Amino acid sequence: MIGKFNRGLTEKLPRTLHWTLLHTIGQTNINRISRTWIYCCESRNPFLQILFVALSFSSISGFLYKALPHIPGPYLSNIHYVLIPAQIVSIYASYYVACTSDPGIITPDNLQKHLDYYPYDGLIYKPKKCTTCDLLKPARSKHCSMCKACVGRLDHHCAWVNQCVGENNQRYFFLFLFTLVEFSAYGAYLCFQVYRGFIVEWGLDKAYVHHAKTGQKSLITFPRALLYVLHHDRILGAIGILGAVVSAVVFIFFLYQLYLAARGVTTNEAFKWELVEDSIDRGELYKMVPVKSYSTTLKDKNYVTKRNKKNDQEEAKEKRVESLEEVDNIYDKGIIHNLKEVFFPPRF
Repeated sequence: MIGKFNRGLTEKLPRTLHWTLLHTIGQTNINRISRTWIYCCESRNPFLQILFVALSFSSISGFLYKALPHIPGPYLSNIHYVLIPAQIVSIYASYYVACTSDPGIITPDNLQKHLDYYPYDGLIYKPKKCTTCDLLKPARSKHCSMCKACVGRLDHHCAWVNQCVGENNQRYFFLFLFTLVEFSAYGAYLCFQVYRGFIVEWGLDKAYVHHAKTGQKSLITFPRALLYVLHHDRILGAIGILGAVVSAVVFIFFLYQLYLAARGVTTNEAFKWELVEDSIDRGELYKMVPVKSYSTTLKDKNYVTKRNKKNDQEEAKEKRVESLEEVDNIYDKGIIHNLKEVFFPPRF
């Protein structure tokens, strides 16, 4: 059943789709769609960079137009006249650095230094040649089909910065994530405080609501007052909600990236370790365990002789790995050292 589904999804469906498009829009338009797909999804392009700048610029412009006239206010002081420009400069400066810094591209000139720095563990990294770059692939490196280069200690390719995140620029990627979290949270905070000011200025904090069923009057609740303000100023409310959502989502991603870095694992390696764990679950992974020879304790003289001919050297036998805890990650050198490698990477 699974095999038939896989063949239908990977073979029959593409052929049927191609035949349908061929007889409806023609081969010329199919080629155009193919080139567009390759450009947008399989090669570097600035689409998401433009989208980020457009979204951030429009949000900042809307905020300045709607909120700046109300600063200072009941809950915001003049200090924000200084903080707001500083925040705007910091977000675009950190984004520029993240987009333009070298991720750690491996070249013939620095290849040997990369090979010497990280040893092969024989499990997720083994000596092999990159057929595209025609270079030996150092441990922890990976060839990026979009960047068309091998990158040292590659974490992942990020379309938002339009390049790979690797050993040289991962620190700048962390800086951008942190700045984006702080910038978005600050924007959401300002929008919320401006809304609180509206509640005071419009007298909603002293307003009463009339209950149609009971006929009683009661002071309006704070959430209902916020909804009233949101109904009359939706742009500022939308900007504040967007800032809160972006801050929360990016903060979770930031913590996940920091967690992996502290463990001495890249995003690329996290997927590799998942494959290793799958192999363990299927009972397919074995390790060689050294076995010492003790000829004095063996009663079988013939067996003792055979062991003695090896001069009591250590032998090894296969042992099935039962759990991932039995496998050592040689690249995990402790939290402090792992983070030091990320934020103060070696120079190659």
